[in-house]
Amino acid sequence: MAGRPLRIFDLPRRGKILSPADLPCLQGIMTLNVTKGCAHRCAYCYARGYRDAPPDGEVYVYSNLPERLEEELDNPRRRKALPEWVSLSTSCDPFQPMDEVLKVTWATIKALLERGIRVSFLTKGYIPGEFIGLFQAHPGLIFARVGLLSLRGDYHRQFEPGAARPEVRLDNIKRLKQAGVPVEVRHDPVILEVTDLPQDLDPLFCQLKECGIATVNIAFLHIRPGIEPVLKRDLPLPLALRILRLYRGQPFQRVAASCVTRLLPRHLRILTYSQIQGIASRYGIKTLLCACKNPDLQADICHIVGNSPFRPQRKEAQLRLFAI
Repeated sequence: MAGRPLRIFDLPRRGKILSPADLPCLQGIMTLNVTKGCAHRCAYCYARGYRDAPPDGEVYVYSNLPERLEEELDNPRRRKALPEWVSLSTSCDPFQPMDEVLKVTWATIKALLERGIRVSFLTKGYIPGEFIGLFQAHPGLIFARVGLLSLRGDYHRQFEPGAARPEVRLDNIKRLKQAGVPVEVRHDPVILEVTDLPQDLDPLFCQLKECGIATVNIAFLHIRPGIEPVLKRDLPLPLALRILRLYRGQPFQRVAASCVTRLLPRHLRILTYSQIQGIASRYGIKTLLCACKNPDLQADICHIVGNSPFRPQRKEAQLRLFAI
């Protein structure tokens, strides 16, 4: 369903620019966001359920962020060493289709790369050619993750209306790899009975194989209280209710930075992941199940910055993934 017309506002950034992430998979990694709110308007985005999230259709651009970042990094009184990695962005997409956002993203990434700081990003947007050139000029300092769940146009229109079309994201992958940038695909969030059907997965993994993708990171939709009204507002109500009923009765759990999250029932995640893994393997693609969003499974380490910095602690009572 269409949202309100997009409105862009300037919001000067105050306080520290870099902050340690709340997500376990980003342990020890500094993060920043280039905007508050996001033009992609993904129906499932947990950030849209934050208490301080902007109204639907409003994006606030931190236009002074690059200058503030440089001041913070170059502060002569700085006692800590420069971070090894910075991840963009945990609550928005750095490649939203607006010149105001892309200008800030460009200057921010450039400032980091020029200081030898490695940059990781996750996007479902179009990456302009000038960014590819910037990445090529700083080999070994970029790790790209591209979010892609389905090639179907109807899925894209309903769930990710402001994001780049699937074929554009596939082209992103090709151009990044041609430029020598490591790329991992983030298949997240898997939505049961929507994105997990073989007729969707087969053509997707076929295309990913042709793009040279070797690894796909898998995570399932999880529900926080703030996202339920967003799903009901943005999707046809019968579809939203069909999705939400799968989580009905599930206990609230601590997942990543939230302690009020409902996960898909464990047996459904195990079964569905096994099916996705089987299809991916036919195309020579390795799948990794996100450990951060599956605290009750013996899942895989995360690859947020391409070098697996985080291995979650396991309790003896937890079972291996396929021990049903």
